[in-house]
Amino acid sequence: MFGTDAPIWAFLAAFGRGVDPFDLSQPTRIIETYPVLATIAFGWMLVDPDRSAGRLPKYNPARRKTFSLEDWTHVCRQLAGNLRANGAKQLAEWVQTAACKTEPVKSDQDQLDACICLIVAIHLAKSRDALLVGNCSSGYIVVPDSQALRYELAIRCDEIGACRDGVHTAVSVR
Repeated sequence: MFGTDAPIWAFLAAFGRGVDPFDLSQPTRIIETYPVLATIAFGWMLVDPDRSAGRLPKYNPARRKTFSLEDWTHVCRQLAGNLRANGAKQLAEWVQTAACKTEPVKSDQDQLDACICLIVAIHLAKSRDALLVGNCSSGYIVVPDSQALRYELAIRCDEIGACRDGVHTAVSVR
């Protein structure tokens, strides 16, 4: 979503305006989210002896060098449990079946990511805490808020020099 040429801007223009996630009076709100950050926020990290926060699951089958079938199964099970808890039983069953695939392909991962985006939307629809990363004029994503996510973002911002005067800025939204 970031940058003037990002595809989301043409999509938003079709609605006649950009969408401000803070404007609750609008009947339609469109947000961009990011499955990787949602994975962190939902606490789906895996144990890593070298990182206290754990490591991200490597579940993209298109990246054969880093893909892990165990990680694939982990993400599927976490996602299925979340979907089931939110009343999406048929979708949870599909994801549980996907967990049994021995050779998932990229389109399977894309479908999992779409389901992760759905549970982010459910999270937001239930007025649970969320975090806006970016800004309304140049682009942003909205993800569930968590201490673990804020910690990971702070580390990344420090690595790339994105914090200002040692301060990490994040905006919580409901």
